[in-house]
Amino acid sequence: MNQEEIKNEEDNQEECTGSCSSCSANCSSRKPSKEELLEPANKHSRIRRVIGIVSGKGGVGKSFVTSYLSVNMNRKGYQTAILDADVTGPSIPKSFGIQKKAKGNELGIFPEYSNNGTGIMSVNLLIDNEETPVVWRGPVIAATVKQFWTEVVWGNVDYMFVDMPPGTGDVPLTVFQSIPLDGIIIVTSPQELVSMIVKKAVNMANAMDIPILGIIENYSYVTCNCCGEKMSVFGDSHVEEVAKDFGMKVLGKLPLDPSVATMVDKGQVESIEGDWLQETADFIEEVCPVDRNEEAVRSMKIAVATQKDGQVAAKFKDICNLSVFAVEQQAVSQAGEISYKNEEMTDLCKQENIDILLCGGIGQEILGKMMEQHIMVIPGQQGTPAQVVSAFLNNQ
Repeated sequence: MNQEEIKNEEDNQEECTGSCSSCSANCSSRKPSKEELLEPANKHSRIRRVIGIVSGKGGVGKSFVTSYLSVNMNRKGYQTAILDADVTGPSIPKSFGIQKKAKGNELGIFPEYSNNGTGIMSVNLLIDNEETPVVWRGPVIAATVKQFWTEVVWGNVDYMFVDMPPGTGDVPLTVFQSIPLDGIIIVTSPQELVSMIVKKAVNMANAMDIPILGIIENYSYVTCNCCGEKMSVFGDSHVEEVAKDFGMKVLGKLPLDPSVATMVDKGQVESIEGDWLQETADFIEEVCPVDRNEEAVRSMKIAVATQKDGQVAAKFKDICNLSVFAVEQQAVSQAGEISYKNEEMTDLCKQENIDILLCGGIGQEILGKMMEQHIMVIPGQQGTPAQVVSAFLNNQ
């Protein structure tokens, strides 16, 4: 600082009221606002809602809650994604049976997609062997999580769930400061230490001005196969008391079920049938609603990638035709069929002024090319062209 700058700062300090929000002075004591700390998402991403899943300690099944919440929201017809911020203990890809490695180009890194179309990014998708330990220091881990937000081409996402590591260290702090969270859900288990552990997570969220949506108790009970009685194998539940003490809502109680663990280990989390988090999904939908008509397009052209039998092509190599639909003021009409060859997809959609491509599977390279042409791609579709177009227009 030169002498004039020092004098100006001294004058500012004499007049300082302690409130940076109403002061325009650029002094050294000025702290950045919450909004100034937020990082922008990749420019090819449109993420409407972000929910963090946190826990005060490890081993409470936080990653399963993250995965199954995403499955429940996906079943409601929303486009879901999971950012696996638990860098040193990544397990999300395994839960969904994803073994491919993520790729990227000049647009950024592309997530891998589950069978039902959930986008996933995890450090396990970037390392050669998923069993290789991630021996990184805190700042490197935090920077990696930030990259998952800023450099991953997430595309169109209604609800993103962030699986955070346990505790209140560098990574949760980075997520709270850098990513625009709409709220967090705290996961715990039925043990005497619950109150103290939850309090740590609550205090951190309050300090960072992050809304707490509620609490979920995992391993809450075991159901007897013979009589159906629910038994508390880890002792009596304290979640209701804890929730009341902190003014939170109990969003759900999950059982300790060996069959669930087996299906997760097999990568079949999307095949699990259980209503444990259905009310939680309903609550998220209510308190963090997604209005997919908020930027309603008055007219657009939708292409549906189909195979020989007229159904949506499950794999990109099976695409034979593009069924084109014209939308005017929400009135839909079929505009024709276009024969397709592999090398023509991007040019074909560009020539036909396609705005949206609905498809089953799609490769990362062609996905990147489509996004370069500003064509929205929504994978994971099933059924006839008319069915998927109707579902898309009705937010289903």
